[in-house]
Amino acid sequence: MEKTNIKLSGILGLYLLVIAVLIGVVTVAAVVIFSNVAITRADDTEKQVEDWIEASKASGEFDLVSFPAKADYVIEADGKEIGSHINKGNAEKLEKFITGYKANGQDKRLNGQDVYRTVVIGDSTIYVHYSLGVPGEWLAFGFTVLAYIAVIVIPSVILISKLKELIYKLAEEKWRKEYEIKQEMAQIAHDLKTPLTVIRGNADLLLEKEQDDDSKESIEAIVKNAERIARSVLEILEKDETVL
Repeated sequence: MEKTNIKLSGILGLYLLVIAVLIGVVTVAAVVIFSNVAITRADDTEKQVEDWIEASKASGEFDLVSFPAKADYVIEADGKEIGSHINKGNAEKLEKFITGYKANGQDKRLNGQDVYRTVVIGDSTIYVHYSLGVPGEWLAFGFTVLAYIAVIVIPSVILISKLKELIYKLAEEKWRKEYEIKQEMAQIAHDLKTPLTVIRGNADLLLEKEQDDDSKESIEAIVKNAERIARSVLEILEKDETVL
């Protein structure tokens, strides 16, 4: 089996590098997108409406022709509605503000990104609504958040998968190495078994013959040590058979 040379530090380093690069890409894209949003917001409805209100106050009349198209208004004279321009979806919000104004006299209200104004000139009253938001702003924000989550989650999932694969490979290599060592030990034990049997047999034959005390003691020592080595060899073989 081919040895695994992949290092954990290398995998983690690559993971952190990928994360950093992806976060950098998302950040640059977010800066570009929200810079355009800021530019659009600066030139958008708020400034146009406030300038229109100031011009109306200065002239003493409401020039509805020049009223910003993205804003909404309802105009009344002597308490009766004489005109309106309301974009889709804003009628209920503006009506609620008008009711509140007539009840408590609050001529300006900010509700989230929605701005409501009441301007009175002579016997005419205009109720104005406009939004500080830019179309698609929240969608862009949502995609940006999802992008940040994705650039962390996706590489993390890949990292976990690679780590599991590496752990399996390392475990397999360790098992195979231990298996090979046991096989080598078993082979050595088998190689020792035959000569030990021969030594033991010849020593037993010598003991059957008459020997002087010194020779007999030496032969018995040979037999004793041969038996000890044989037992050790048998133990190795038994362990090897149990594992295999």
